Amino acid sequence: MGRIKKLREKVVELTYGVLGSLTDLALFFLISGYESITDPRFLRSLPYTLNKAQKIQDTIDALKMKRALDYIKEKGWVDEKLRVSEAGKQRMKGVFPLFPHYSSWDGKWYLVNFDIPEKFTRKRDILRENLKRLGFARLQNSVWISPYNFLGNVEKIIQEYELEPYVIFSVAPKVGPLEAKKLAGRIWDIKKNQEEYKVFVEKYAGKQHKFPLFEVINDYLRISKQDPQLPREFLPDNWLAEEAFKIYTSYLRFKR
Repeated sequence: MGRIKKLREKVVELTYGVLGSLTDLALFFLISGYESITDPRFLRSLPYTLNKAQKIQDTIDALKMKRALDYIKEKGWVDEKLRVSEAGKQRMKGVFPLFPHYSSWDGKWYLVNFDIPEKFTRKRDILRENLKRLGFARLQNSVWISPYNFLGNVEKIIQEYELEPYVIFSVAPKVGPLEAKKLAGRIWDIKKNQEEYKVFVEKYAGKQHKFPLFEVINDYLRISKQDPQLPREFLPDNWLAEEAFKIYTSYLRFKR
């Protein structure tokens, strides 16, 4: 039982923040091979991978794994022999980040200001989570800011949750006394992002097959999720995000 418990804990640890469901985990096993989680130097053939995926059902949760496999069959992501389809590969690609996209700044700041009553706490939390997902940052307690015009996206959210009376949009060429690049650096902590990309590059560059695949994925996703992908005008000249992404993709076994 100790071995089974440790394996369960390992799977949870390695997939936390990477694969949001057992369905995606099962699909990843079939594409990449369970052995790649623990030692990518010994990647095996598809028959071995399928056998390995079948064996670990009992160690994770046989019923839940079966449901996950049935689901990906129903979606057409694998066939009856668990061979991954093009649709399945596209699904898996969508789980992982695309190439970081850094646009030019249009010279405007886009702000969302809200004052939502306590009785709508849940809706307020949903709004905040969506603002974070869109790359907004908190400027003040209930004022969020972005250098990109996602106000249309925000408007759909507030309409869906009937928050129109409590939210105000504004657009401004300047916010506060700081020039734009300094303001962005203070709000989004670009120096911290750069340092984390640097650590990643130094750790993994030129060392393919020396680290477990999921370790690389977890490290990259942890960093990239914190990268707001600000306009290039706000970034240092030697911004390391692109280099980190190249290293990350070199570890992935499925083509983009």
